[in-house]
Amino acid sequence: MTNIYNLQQISENQWQARYHGNYGIYTIKLTLDDAFKVKKYSCTCPSSYSPCKHIGYVQEEIKKKEQSSQKKSRQNVVTVESVLQNVSFEELRRFVAEKAKYDTDLTQAIMLKFAEKIVKTDNEILPEKSSESSNPYSSIIADALSNIEFDTEEYYNYDEYEIDLEILGEWYEKAKDFVVQKKYDDAVLICRACIEEFAEWLDEQDDSEYDVEDFIYEDYVSDFFDLLEKITDNEPVYKKILYEYCSNELKKKKYRYTSIFNCFNDLIATLAAVNPEDFIVLQQKQLEQIEDKSSHEAAAILQRLIDFYISENQNDIAEQIVENNLQIDHFREITIEKHIENKQFAEAKKLINERLKICNNWQADKWKELLLKTAQAEKNKPEMRKISREFLENRFDKKYFTIYKSTYIDNEWMAAFEKLFRHYEMPTNQWDKGFKRNVTELLKAEKQCERLLAYFEKYPSIENLEQYYDVFADEFSGRTLSLFRKSLDFYVEKNTGRNYYEYAVKIMRKIQKIEGGQEVVNQMIANYRTLYKNRRAMMEVLGKMGENK
Repeated sequence: MTNIYNLQQISENQWQARYHGNYGIYTIKLTLDDAFKVKKYSCTCPSSYSPCKHIGYVQEEIKKKEQSSQKKSRQNVVTVESVLQNVSFEELRRFVAEKAKYDTDLTQAIMLKFAEKIVKTDNEILPEKSSESSNPYSSIIADALSNIEFDTEEYYNYDEYEIDLEILGEWYEKAKDFVVQKKYDDAVLICRACIEEFAEWLDEQDDSEYDVEDFIYEDYVSDFFDLLEKITDNEPVYKKILYEYCSNELKKKKYRYTSIFNCFNDLIATLAAVNPEDFIVLQQKQLEQIEDKSSHEAAAILQRLIDFYISENQNDIAEQIVENNLQIDHFREITIEKHIENKQFAEAKKLINERLKICNNWQADKWKELLLKTAQAEKNKPEMRKISREFLENRFDKKYFTIYKSTYIDNEWMAAFEKLFRHYEMPTNQWDKGFKRNVTELLKAEKQCERLLAYFEKYPSIENLEQYYDVFADEFSGRTLSLFRKSLDFYVEKNTGRNYYEYAVKIMRKIQKIEGGQEVVNQMIANYRTLYKNRRAMMEVLGKMGENK
């Protein structure tokens, strides 16, 4: 495929490539076995298929490349290995060093491979004893990131655009390897360098009219924080070191409006026991700086404090924070649930109605849901009826229908049902005159089988019939078969193509299971073979089914 470029083997049986697709540049990774079969794969394209088509494309290119390499080997073509046998170590070292000056990919490959050989001092993981530039990995990662640019032209050209930060992913894998080897100092240094230099790189993109983080789809940065937390789980000695590191970094402006800021706060929250007083003060200072105390940012800070107090068995303080901050929807919901549980219904309704007065229509449902829950808890049938009916107004829902029905006694129910039925049947505009799913769902829920069948006879559709026929097929097998045949005849007449024919066969297999269905299917197949004998694909599909299956 000509769209594939930068295809390279990055380790034993592992390959990587770039692909110029319809929605931007994709990064594809493959792990193959010795027979070139795919064991693991990933692709950054937006396709919902797994694997996507690009995996197969790259797999084929790898096969071609390997076959070409094997062919050259059989032809005694001079290879790199044969040349290196005659090159001295010093010659090779000088060549690699010179080549790496101008080849950033080679530089990064060398650094990744031999990271443990980088000279480090004993104090470099301690933030209070190290300068900004003392981390030996910082300059390496900064150099790699400097070659990555946010290309606004690419953004305009494609509906989907992703900034390729795969270099951070490669350093993350290296840091993970160090953790496995229990070389925690190196792992911490790599995580720090990647976090800090990524923040610097983001800061340099500020002149763009776009939020660059919106175009980074991988969790590159949060992965490093997760790894730091894992290190503290394995070696508690790092808790104090990383707490001080987070505390120092949070003071820097470069993180303030990025996802990194939240990652620092989440990590420091897991380490709060190291310095509880400082953690509380730090969170309170951040809260003071936020004008909108109902914002997601304020909620995140308060939740960190709540989680901390709960972990310290100070539940009373955690509860007080919730009660004092009912401007946060989540905290208000918790308080309402508590009132309902304690049968404090008036207090619950007061908190709910306060929100209903000021919220948008699209936000109202969750508060109405709580109002309904309150009404159910206090057995207030008029209120239950009113709210559940509001939920049923535009869309049938079995849950609300069951609640609505429960508020009526038997001799009242049919009148209420018919009123709801007429409401669903009524056109909402001049074009809304056909089949209505609310009607069929209502009839199905009420088990009005004959009425449901009559509705499908009025609005025949094979796709809709497939979803509901089992409700009435046993009781009205003859009418169901007649309706199936009429609907499928119309479907086959209007649609051509193998996919449509295969769907028709799928329906026939359902028809066969209805009493008298096998005979109807045989008649239909015979009829289609006569009417559509020139549709070769249909004849093949029907042939596979067979008249007696």
